[in-house]
Amino acid sequence: MQFRKTIPAIALGVVSLTVPIAASAGTDSSSPTIEATTADSSQVESATLTDNNGKPSRSLSVKATPKEAAKGAPKAAAAQSEKVFSTGEVTGEEFSSIGLSWKKESAVDSGLTAETRIHRDGAWGPWQNVPLGLDDGVAEEAKRAGAPAFYTDDADGAEVRFTSPKGSLPQDLKLSFIDPAKSPASSSSSSSSSSPDREPRTAQAGQPDVKLRKDWGADESLADPGYKTQPSIKAALVHHTVTGNNSYTQEQVPQIINGIYIQHITVLGYGDFPYHFVVDRFGGIWEGRKGSIEMRPGTEIPGILGGHASGFNTNTFGVAMLGNFEPNNSEGGEDTGPDPKPTEAMTTSLADLLAWKAGQYELAPEGSTQLVSAGGGGTNPHPTGTVLDVPVISAHKDVNVTACPGAKLYETLPDLRKQVADRLGSG
Repeated sequence: MQFRKTIPAIALGVVSLTVPIAASAGTDSSSPTIEATTADSSQVESATLTDNNGKPSRSLSVKATPKEAAKGAPKAAAAQSEKVFSTGEVTGEEFSSIGLSWKKESAVDSGLTAETRIHRDGAWGPWQNVPLGLDDGVAEEAKRAGAPAFYTDDADGAEVRFTSPKGSLPQDLKLSFIDPAKSPASSSSSSSSSSPDREPRTAQAGQPDVKLRKDWGADESLADPGYKTQPSIKAALVHHTVTGNNSYTQEQVPQIINGIYIQHITVLGYGDFPYHFVVDRFGGIWEGRKGSIEMRPGTEIPGILGGHASGFNTNTFGVAMLGNFEPNNSEGGEDTGPDPKPTEAMTTSLADLLAWKAGQYELAPEGSTQLVSAGGGGTNPHPTGTVLDVPVISAHKDVNVTACPGAKLYETLPDLRKQVADRLGSG
């Protein structure tokens, strides 16, 4: 993917594409420009915003706002200032999601926020908060930390600004433009001997309609070859994706899921899709991580290891509800209002999915189990080896310090457990 607009760009000492991403900011002739770095795949173009020490590149403008020091506070406190960092208006070829990422070990201002406005159809849209996922932790397999893919629909420009109360940005901060439309058909890249047959198999007992990875356009050449297996499954963890848009159309669903995939693999360095399954607001169920449909006890794939919960991927599988279910937009993106509940179609499909897998693994939907922490720190407060008693059907926030899956989805879990039990005849 290459951005079309070309204006003189400041060299940033990075490998650049033939055509740079061009940035402008109104009438300010001193506004910086962004030079694009070489991407790891044709679906992503990235620009480096800070160096390995967190120092802003010349692609960012910086505005400081002095803070008023509290009475009696040291003079050093008075010298602190909140800073706003802006990319300016970046325009070029079309993309459908943006991603933000940074060095995995980087310290991050806990008060850091990000906003974006998107350019499409010749006009700039309103500013929206971009969820940074600071409370979501970093999976063990990830090579970088970062935000969820933020769905923009088909756009050709974005402006991003960061506000830091401490006046700092993460180390090696990158802004990525993601275009899943550039992904080749998965059928052309999934025929190697390391990739088992991905055609629909005979439906398993109790299996709902689950769409395959090829149905959302997975480029199988991006993911690690083979399956990431584990011995068994003891619990399900429910998530939400916080991808920036709760009113997506049915036609947009594959593009949103593909954006999550590309962001996690190409930008964040995961080996595959983070969640085992995704459920959309229309009730569609989609296979996420490779092998999730086939996994069941007593087979060559007794379980698939995911990348969805820091320190608690072992013995669990993750189901992500496509959307944001935290009230009042506190996690960013489209305004969620005071009561962003999942749709009835969504919860029905979630119950069907969980009943299928719970039945396979002989899990008690209203029971509890024990999980052992693999450590990792960050949003996982449980040291390595800590044994945690959790419901068999749990939420991400039950094992990590996070708002996921959002308050309005979380409050539905008791009823969800009962629905799953009823489907299995154990209620």
